[in-house]
Amino acid sequence: MPVSKVNGINIYYEIHGEGEPVIFGNGVFSNTLGWIHQIPIFSKEYRVILYDMRGQGQSDKPDSPYSFEIHAEDQKAFLDDLGISKVHHVGISYGAELGLVFALKYPDMLKSLVVCSAVSFVGPLLNEMCQLWRYACELGDPDLFYHATVPLNFGEAFIRENTAILEQAKARYSQLDYPPLVRLIDAFLTLDITDQLPQIKIPTCVIGGEKDIIKPAYPYSRMIHDSLPNSEMIIVRDSGHAVTFESPEEFNSIVLGFLRKHS
Repeated sequence: MPVSKVNGINIYYEIHGEGEPVIFGNGVFSNTLGWIHQIPIFSKEYRVILYDMRGQGQSDKPDSPYSFEIHAEDQKAFLDDLGISKVHHVGISYGAELGLVFALKYPDMLKSLVVCSAVSFVGPLLNEMCQLWRYACELGDPDLFYHATVPLNFGEAFIRENTAILEQAKARYSQLDYPPLVRLIDAFLTLDITDQLPQIKIPTCVIGGEKDIIKPAYPYSRMIHDSLPNSEMIIVRDSGHAVTFESPEEFNSIVLGFLRKHS
């Protein structure tokens, strides 16, 4: 199992394909498997770098507070360990928010940035939704966690048409390590960087799902786009929060087109 020792922890990672490096940032409860619809497409043109952040998947899960600043420091150390000085960063949700923080801390390491289904602050309604997720994780209750997250992560059409996939996901929830998920949620709830966004000058593609309930494109994606001096915004029709799963062909087309412009 490939691991990189950074900041005192083991980071699990995968590399697929060759070419300019593109690092992918996972959603908060996801891992490298979350990019199954992207790996075979992007690896034809790019060196695809996947990894689990601390607290995720097969990486270490230290019993200490997490933050986006710590994740950004981990990512820099990880890229340094791989000998990579500059990358494109593609992220969804938590991984996209990490991309924004990384761009603020290490702008010289980024060629471009893709920010999908993300926020730059946590509004009151989003906070309440996350508190429900946090409660389910504190209880370590897989069924409660499943029913608290699925209707907010996916649009109605996806839920109706993908019962088998969701049943498989429900089975996996019983295998999750819940205490680190609480720490990841706590890290997310501290996010508040809207006033810093104008500092990010690199080319950025902001993507939102038209039917995203938990992080609606309006106001969140629109606010990010309006705050970034060098950005474009695309709303994916009929998609909920998990755009990479619900609309993978459209997501891949948008991001590949954007990366080619800035490669």
